[in-house]
Amino acid sequence: MRSLASICLLTMLVLVLAFTAGCTFTRNTAPVPVTTVPPGVTSSPASSPPVQATSMTQAVKTGVVDTTISIHYNDYDCLDVQKELGVVYLNPDQKYTIRVSPPNSQVNVNLLLLDVGDKEKLQAARPEWNAIAKTWEYEGIVPLVQFNDVSTTQEKTVTIKNQGKYFLCADDRKESGVSDVILRIPVKMTRVA
Repeated sequence: MRSLASICLLTMLVLVLAFTAGCTFTRNTAPVPVTTVPPGVTSSPASSPPVQATSMTQAVKTGVVDTTISIHYNDYDCLDVQKELGVVYLNPDQKYTIRVSPPNSQVNVNLLLLDVGDKEKLQAARPEWNAIAKTWEYEGIVPLVQFNDVSTTQEKTVTIKNQGKYFLCADDRKESGVSDVILRIPVKMTRVA
């Protein structure tokens, strides 16, 4: 009788351990892709279209962003500089020249270079005209560079002070009225040092 009780107790202990081990054991349930290649054929990883790869490679080699920011009338949008340059962060003491040309319309926009913290605040901070300084101001935002009312091609140089993520933001939220116009603002950011 004792042996039967011992066997039952041992069986229960094994079952409890088996269930516990099954609950705490982590398995990788992600499917593993299986590809078969016929003999004599070499495979290469999938890549983006050559045009995109070339432009990204060119930006990384030359440190140049040459693009157009498109925004709706009376709206704003931001361009991720790091994504365009193919880097994770901009670093201290890097120097860039920023050139902006007027949009494809009779509207004058503002262009700002912002860090990630100020970019998040931009949605709530609408531009307000300062009649004394004769400039547009954004409450709570300190742009590294700001171009006001771009009606002619303008250029400024900026030195990055802190490592971080930066954004070029085109803003047209100072207009009144409604329009279906999409503004295209040509911008070029070139690393000079």
